[in-house]
Amino acid sequence: EEARAEESRLGRHVPVGLSANRYLILIAYLFGLAIGVHLLNLLAVFFLALIIYFTEYDRDDLTSGQRFTGILVAGAVSMALFVAVYPGIVQWLPTLAGMVDNLFVFMIGVTGIVVFAVYYTHAKRMQTLNILALVFAMLLIGYSTYAVIFIRSAANPPIDENDPETTEAIVSYLKREQYGSTPLFSGATFENSKQAVDPENTVNFPRRWSPDPNHWTEYRKYKSDSEFFFKYQIGHMYWRYFLWNFLGKASDIQDSPAILFASQAPQFYFQTPSEHASRNLYFGIPLLLGLFGAAFQFSRDWRRGFAVAVLFLVSGIGIIIYLNQPPFQPRERDYSYVASFFAFALWIGIGATGILELVGELFKRETDRVQPVLFGLAGLLVAAVPGWMLYQNYDDHDRSGRYVAPDYAYNMLASLDENAIVFTNGDNDTFPLWYLQEVEGTRTDVRVTNLSLLNTPWYARQLKKQASRESEPLPIALPDDAIEELTVQGWQPRDVEIPVDKSLIGSNELPLAMDTSLIESPMRWRLEGRPYAYSDEFNLLHGADQMALDIIVTNARQGWKRPVYFAVTVSPSGQLNLQNYFQLEGQAFRVVPIRHNAGQLGRVVPGLTSSKLKQFRFRGTDDPTVYFDDNIRNMLDNYRNVYAHAAESLAQQGSIEEASDLMKMISEALPFDVIPGDEQSFLLMARAYNSIGDMDAQLALMKRLEPLVLHRLEFEANTQQDQRSILNFVQMIRYTYIEARAYDSGEAFSRKLADLLGDSAFVETADELRALRESDDSSGAAND
Repeated sequence: EEARAEESRLGRHVPVGLSANRYLILIAYLFGLAIGVHLLNLLAVFFLALIIYFTEYDRDDLTSGQRFTGILVAGAVSMALFVAVYPGIVQWLPTLAGMVDNLFVFMIGVTGIVVFAVYYTHAKRMQTLNILALVFAMLLIGYSTYAVIFIRSAANPPIDENDPETTEAIVSYLKREQYGSTPLFSGATFENSKQAVDPENTVNFPRRWSPDPNHWTEYRKYKSDSEFFFKYQIGHMYWRYFLWNFLGKASDIQDSPAILFASQAPQFYFQTPSEHASRNLYFGIPLLLGLFGAAFQFSRDWRRGFAVAVLFLVSGIGIIIYLNQPPFQPRERDYSYVASFFAFALWIGIGATGILELVGELFKRETDRVQPVLFGLAGLLVAAVPGWMLYQNYDDHDRSGRYVAPDYAYNMLASLDENAIVFTNGDNDTFPLWYLQEVEGTRTDVRVTNLSLLNTPWYARQLKKQASRESEPLPIALPDDAIEELTVQGWQPRDVEIPVDKSLIGSNELPLAMDTSLIESPMRWRLEGRPYAYSDEFNLLHGADQMALDIIVTNARQGWKRPVYFAVTVSPSGQLNLQNYFQLEGQAFRVVPIRHNAGQLGRVVPGLTSSKLKQFRFRGTDDPTVYFDDNIRNMLDNYRNVYAHAAESLAQQGSIEEASDLMKMISEALPFDVIPGDEQSFLLMARAYNSIGDMDAQLALMKRLEPLVLHRLEFEANTQQDQRSILNFVQMIRYTYIEARAYDSGEAFSRKLADLLGDSAFVETADELRALRESDDSSGAAND
């Protein structure tokens, strides 16, 4: 009431009504908090500035030129406010703090200046400046919540990303320097004539800027930066997501297109309820209603319609321009544009209101009839848009009954011996392990070492100097100054040698129940490094490669005191060419000084490998009502590869019963009608069943594999390489039927293949297949 009275006394000769000031100050505080959540929130300042301008300054008697000038001024003010927050408060303020020797003195000084500004402008009745001072104060108060991160870091917890304890580290953390920089308006770009990025040649608005040669394979598909911008960055990385939300989505598989009807995506073959649940069809109704809502709002209130349009564009296309994303993103990025989708959702609501208003106006002379019509129409709109979208989306957003992440972490930790060091690949195979260790206190003796983070000096320094619960610091011989300079280095492929003390065999350090004659002493292998696209004369070792190698070598020199593992999820390029020394122990490969040729999945030891695999948890993975997204489906399918490889290897070593138990366990835990498989897992499972003599199970797998392979042959055989790959699986099915003497099944499959290819020459009768088998048997007998 006092604010309103003061506003009346001043005759509203203030920039904004005093009663609204409290909301501006609250919004400023929320913006400050938003800095610590996601900078995307700051884009709302442009929308807010326009709303304030149209509410407080715009008048009907303004000319078009005056109004346009006012809009430009509002845009300039909002841009100034945006820059004041980011990079102003977010980056420049920490930079200033870094220039002061005493951070505490700097904080006291800034606080004093802000408090004085608020007091002085209030005492002198400087209304506008007082509002600005309060806004700045609220921004800083909200921003101050960041201090929790630095206070926590000072306590040196086991998980202390970026280690922001010093002023320099804090400034680097706040400026997000670890993520590097992306050129926006000027920089090098991919040149089609050179088939590479020339760092010496700069252009305006570079879009194909990435120096990563892997990205160049995609860049070559586009004639220019503008084509890449419109087709990939806008078309694939924004418009596709927009249509996902308001038109329809083909699948949860990465890079899935937007669709209007299911018939538009015949290339997807769904084997399980989860895959069917991932398809969302809205038939374009939300899209049409939103477009109508935008038109309706502009026709009735173009000012607010313009403000919503600015929010829609700035938080959509604006972010696309700012991010300047290279191809091959590790995951879908639709969450980056949620504010843009939110703006369009406003238009959907306005569109529904507009329809009701228009119908009401149409029947305004028939008041008795209009109310039931409006209620019915409102119910229809609710059912057609939010109701139908809830129905379509609930099943693939429902997480109940899903324990894959904690069970994956449990299984990984159960695979490791005491005091182990395990190298993991990325977020999905690291954070679940940290959760179990830090929250549930499970296997805190294990040191989880993330290879992605191991490229950074701060993480390597922590591993060397800092314990983690019951895990001692890692054995690292690299000097501190070398760690601080950690970067990619050139590498000439050469042999690497580490010591092995055979007297330790059978002890806690090397508990290998094997003939010591198998042990290599010293252990020697050839480290190739990673290929370097710019030169054939040498390869590369990333910082993580150097650190992982140092840990393995130092641990060996200290007597193999700690078992060292690589998670099965680590890519071959990150395994230091140690595959011939991998011993499969559950979900991890242990590095042992025993050379083998068992392939990528490692050596299997009877009694050891299976004992760890039998400890695994698979809660709810056999429940068809639980939703598993594409990433989780692939993760679970990888279990089959591990179990099948272990079973086949055990069977070859004579442990048939042990192998059969593993196959029974994995087939019950991960049924194919709940967790789909790819051709590779089908192949490995079929070979494992063959090795234990279970031909019925092998034939059942082939029956299930048939439609998948035929579907791929029809829709995915676009290149010769794809065709060869798929035809290899066709031959595998054919040979399996012949070997199992299932000639009728083989004939039926050949007829399906012939029908698909339109060539009767592919038909093989049961008698012909039987003759092939008898011919092979005769040849084998003759050779014997």
